[in-house]
Amino acid sequence: MLLLQGLGYAGLLPFLLLTALCYWPLFPEFDALAMFQRYSAIILGFMAGVLWPVWSQQAAHKALALFAVALPVISFAAGLLPDSLLLLVELLLFLVLRVGERWFGLDEQYHPVYLQLRNRLTGVVVLCHALLLFNLLAL
Repeated sequence: MLLLQGLGYAGLLPFLLLTALCYWPLFPEFDALAMFQRYSAIILGFMAGVLWPVWSQQAAHKALALFAVALPVISFAAGLLPDSLLLLVELLLFLVLRVGERWFGLDEQYHPVYLQLRNRLTGVVVLCHALLLFNLLAL
């Protein structure tokens, strides 16, 4: 479980670093916001994809399968939106993913340490999105 926690927190580093670079651009030619948005979409797709082996064992797997596939598709389509709307959609999708896991009863299948980790990681990711959204709207 220690490796899983380490990998989870390591996955937060780009969110944190890119959020900081949006507030304090050390490299003006580097588009930290665009990189943040790309990374966000990748991680959302990854997290939704992690549900595949779980939903395949569920009795009501069709709804969960559609849920898991819809999130990355919506995330991809949101790439056509202006930056502030894209950040809002991504923020909401991370929340919907977490609520969906609970709704479909997946939390009961998770190890308590992993469940705590998922909640922490989602909280930090949502906070990063909210900070960047605030930064864009304050400009």
